[in-house]
Amino acid sequence: MTVRWTTLSGSSIGSVHVRDELPLQDAVLTWTDPEGGHAVVAVADGHGHKLHFRSDTGAALAVVSAVEELRRILPDVAAKADHAAAEELLRTAAEGLVGTWTAKVRHHLEANPYSEAELALGAGEDPLRAYGTTILAAAAVADLVLFLQIGDGDSVLVSAHGEAVRPLPDDPDLDGLHTSSLCQPRPLEALRTAVVDAQVDDVALAFLCTDGFGRPRVDSDGWWRQTGEQLLEFSRSRGLNWIREQLPDWLAEPAQVGGDDTTMALLVRSDIAGVSRPDLADTVPVPEG
Repeated sequence: MTVRWTTLSGSSIGSVHVRDELPLQDAVLTWTDPEGGHAVVAVADGHGHKLHFRSDTGAALAVVSAVEELRRILPDVAAKADHAAAEELLRTAAEGLVGTWTAKVRHHLEANPYSEAELALGAGEDPLRAYGTTILAAAAVADLVLFLQIGDGDSVLVSAHGEAVRPLPDDPDLDGLHTSSLCQPRPLEALRTAVVDAQVDDVALAFLCTDGFGRPRVDSDGWWRQTGEQLLEFSRSRGLNWIREQLPDWLAEPAQVGGDDTTMALLVRSDIAGVSRPDLADTVPVPEG
């Protein structure tokens, strides 16, 4: 049986951003291959500081770049079906992501030069800084799930038994106030990656979310375990259509309480017992080239 993956996603603007008349600075993009069953999801969190005044654009360019670069390696990952090869290809995708994002930012800047007021903030000295953003992405191809991340946010795997784990190592530079970023001088130094065999680890689903989802939680250390368990339970008992209908409300609550933008993207396997509507795919087409 061909392993197929489907996607769900959503975003909610934070109450502080509404109050301060700021745009949504999170971004999300998903892609699925209906024939091969592959899927890619990406979420990004633009930095809210005044020095990162184009971070909403930076985040939007980050998710497009991530999906483009992960899609590029999927045929080779599928053909080789080898853990070590997948890790090497994932590193290649991450390097491509940084290069693609930087090129897209520079193209945007050429079309939209900084104003005198923006240059007074030092934007001319560090052109990428205004677009600062995190990036979290995952790709599922056959039995392999690939993760990459730069900056804060959460990447979580959930087994068919409801057990949740974080597949990526911790970033020692994250302290709750500062985050690694695509706009820093050497972003690949903050890169974290993982390749997981979905059959060996009995993976049912994975979810990525920006820190606006987890930060307001009372249980700061274990909320992601409970969230993973509930997502799997609801996938089986209510179905993916129901989850898609509820997702806006689930994201709106922490966005209102914590004040920050909140975004989540899910990858769900088609061959997990009891999951309703495995063909559902919340997909935004990505232009070729």
